[in-house]
Amino acid sequence: MNQTNHYFEIHRKHLLAPLLVAGLSPSLSPSLSFAASDEKPNIIIILADDLGWSNIGCFGGIIETPNLDRLAATGVRFNQFYSAARCCPSRATLLTGLSPHESGIGHMTFKRTGNKPSVIAGRLELPYAYRGWLGEAVPTLPEMLKTAGYSTYMSGKWHLGNSNPDTWPKQRGFDYFYGFLEGTSDYFKPNDLHRDNQLIEPEGKRYYTTDAFTNEAVQYLKEHEAKKDKEPFFLYLAYNAPHFPMQVMPEDFQKYRGRFREGWDVLREKIISRQKEMGLIPENTALAPRPEASNRLGSKGGLVPAWDSLSSTQQDSLDAIMATFAGMVDRVDQNVGKLIAYLQKTDELDNTLIFFFSDNGAEAESPVFGDFKIENLGQYGKGGKNYGRAWATFSNTPFREYKHFVHQGGIQTPLIIHWPSGIKTDLQNKIVSQYGFLPDIVETCLDVASATRPSTKNGQPVPVSDGRSLKGALQGKDAPIHTQPICCEHEGNCMVRDGQWKLVRFYSGPWELYNVETDRSEANNMAEKHPEIVQQLSNAFDQWATRVGSLPWDEAKNYSVYPPGKYNF
Repeated sequence: MNQTNHYFEIHRKHLLAPLLVAGLSPSLSPSLSFAASDEKPNIIIILADDLGWSNIGCFGGIIETPNLDRLAATGVRFNQFYSAARCCPSRATLLTGLSPHESGIGHMTFKRTGNKPSVIAGRLELPYAYRGWLGEAVPTLPEMLKTAGYSTYMSGKWHLGNSNPDTWPKQRGFDYFYGFLEGTSDYFKPNDLHRDNQLIEPEGKRYYTTDAFTNEAVQYLKEHEAKKDKEPFFLYLAYNAPHFPMQVMPEDFQKYRGRFREGWDVLREKIISRQKEMGLIPENTALAPRPEASNRLGSKGGLVPAWDSLSSTQQDSLDAIMATFAGMVDRVDQNVGKLIAYLQKTDELDNTLIFFFSDNGAEAESPVFGDFKIENLGQYGKGGKNYGRAWATFSNTPFREYKHFVHQGGIQTPLIIHWPSGIKTDLQNKIVSQYGFLPDIVETCLDVASATRPSTKNGQPVPVSDGRSLKGALQGKDAPIHTQPICCEHEGNCMVRDGQWKLVRFYSGPWELYNVETDRSEANNMAEKHPEIVQQLSNAFDQWATRVGSLPWDEAKNYSVYPPGKYNF
């Protein structure tokens, strides 16, 4: 049995039999009975960056993620949960419970580097939804939780405004912050690293952001235990992994070197088979075909080829870049394990509500085979730029499309929720099939914390969130989370979900209609068969867009934070 098949067989035993997870520590074993605590829970949001839906073990993936698998085994997994398609729009929603447009980040954040005050002032003349930083009159989740008695901590990637310190984490509700403000960073030598409002240098001979973010987070919790143990805490741990650049610790690279030589065609078939066996997708789900790599995102044209059509040298090189990506994800899991171990040691795990998910699907902002030099992979201090559209297709198995887009591969995120004292016992290790989206995370946090959203801030009315609390779903209620359409838009790519129907389109294309209860990979477009449903849902989208300030992309692209020609819109 080769190494890859051996891994698949191990995880088949770990996750397919309910609650029988090998190596499960006693403190992570299911409770004998369900009893919701009167004590306010601690809340931890762990966010991965550009993680594909099928990258981790408990969602069918080949990468070893035993700590996340254990959280899933004693928690729940959502198999229809949507992000906002891209890094900072998702973060804007995650920290406000509102659409990115209502938060001031209807496109992307406005970069700090090289900006003059006059340029910044010029963006104030733009429509509010496209200014490019988190609006001052919008309350953030940490701000709202603080009113309910929570201490608030953040470690990791901010990406919600950096041109003005008033938009930084310390000024937006966090008691302490360690991380970087921009959208991406070198993992070994970040040049945008801050502690609170102070620019600092990374410390240590083997500095790596994933490790550093976790170490800082654990230190926050140690200090909290020493000084404020009777108060609940909110921790936002926002890893930059596995976002580009592709940089990995050497030992993690070596662990995965050679595991991907079977190639994306064989491995995608194995993963979809596991996903069906685990109950993550319907049995009739089709595997999205290898896609055409268009120029839509500025990448080189051509098809994602069959793996067997490549030379052995090409295959070896592509195995190396995927081993880099896998090692980055593995390192996230290792660090989640460190955090869990600390919570167990301090007897905080049972009453801590933990969310784990990704800000969007796998990224394909690069040529088909990625952008790297093989000799730099697996070297401390070096690495590659991107891992490529072909492997991104693998990471999003079985779905279509990628980050930027609102087809399944761009927005469906692998959500795990772990909360021993708040999840009904017989739901542990179960899959929640009701669909939801990021505003629900915020509403759940406010619900369990007995916190409220203010009606006004800075003299301005605060929009009402479209989110709904997930607490009922965590206690076994089968009712839909949403009874009204939910919508998403990014760069003109639009989506409406209402019951079994999903209406979706590319920025320059017609509406497509899918019954995603039976057609999870969006293989059978039913728009021509059901024009009345297309009309109904497109009307719902138009009403939503008007309410939140989402403009047609032909107009909104004029307010892009990027120079003209950055992407081929």
